[in-house]
Amino acid sequence: MGEWKTGISLRVRGDLKAEMEEFAKNEKRSFGNLGAVLLDWSFELLKAAGSTSELFGRRSHKNLNNINRDRRKRGAGGLRWVNGKHK
Repeated sequence: MGEWKTGISLRVRGDLKAEMEEFAKNEKRSFGNLGAVLLDWSFELLKAAGSTSELFGRRSHKNLNNINRDRRKRGAGGLRWVNGKHK
């Protein structure tokens, strides 16, 4: 029997999702199948490169974060700790 698979959840920009859905439709694939194929392929590239910086040609981490508008630098949900309390 086949290999067991597990679900994952990712947050992407709305325009990226719409474009991927259209691409999947043209390829006669499901959105989930296209995502799995892309994730497998891109993760193999990442493992071969060793890091995202190497994968993207030694761009600065700031530029890599701007590619997907990384929210980590803004804090968790807009809350921040000041003197032991949320502000």
